[in-house]
Amino acid sequence: MPVFVDKTRKKLYNIRPVLEGYMKNIKVRKIMPRIAAILLIPFILTGCAERSKCDLKTNHVHLYTKTKNNATISTYLKSENMKYDDYDWTEDCIEITREDEPFYQAKGKLFEGVQNWDYLYNVMASKKDYLEFYYSYSTTGVTVSIDSKGHTKTKLKTVHHSGWDTDPTHRGVTGETRLCHHRFYGYRIVLENGKYRLYKSQPVDDIRDIIGKYPYYSEDCVEIITKDYEFKEEELPKLKVSDFDYFKGPNLEDKELNSNTK
Repeated sequence: MPVFVDKTRKKLYNIRPVLEGYMKNIKVRKIMPRIAAILLIPFILTGCAERSKCDLKTNHVHLYTKTKNNATISTYLKSENMKYDDYDWTEDCIEITREDEPFYQAKGKLFEGVQNWDYLYNVMASKKDYLEFYYSYSTTGVTVSIDSKGHTKTKLKTVHHSGWDTDPTHRGVTGETRLCHHRFYGYRIVLENGKYRLYKSQPVDDIRDIIGKYPYYSEDCVEIITKDYEFKEEELPKLKVSDFDYFKGPNLEDKELNSNTK
């Protein structure tokens, strides 16, 4: 039997109970990860995306839909999940060939503009021009620190603040003003050297100007461009977007898609 001699007290200690306890702890540590893994299995299974009950044997893509901006967006996706991000699966589908699959992979969640014109029109209608004002100023404060010997040190710290804000009375406005305008872009999908590639359009004031050549769109198909101006500080609160006519903007009076489609 192994023993341990405490030389200071000249007593013998039986260390078998110690070794048995140590080995028991090792076994417990090995078993616990297995138990944890078993307990996690139901959570992993329930966390998987719910699959549809589609039993079509042919190669196909399903129509997925979602509601946004008071309109329905629909697009075909290569999936059988009941949920694709925030899109919902529908029974509507179209047959495709295996050669078509790379096209749908390249397209992803992009949707056809013509089929989703109500949504695109609502996007254009919701984006209004606005003004931003540049501000720049500094503040000074006192910082207090205590060193390793307990001595207190104070130090003056100057912080510079600058940026753009929509408030014309923001502290430190300089008179620099910019008109912010929204433009919109689409995509076309081109097969080149055996691979499908996405090409983005130049941003335009009205989607109808490009929807024929660039038929695919994302939910956020918006870019902001600006035009800079300079005013006196006291003039800023009186400025309105209607004072400026630099940008054209979309034709919102006519909701029809084919009014200026190219």
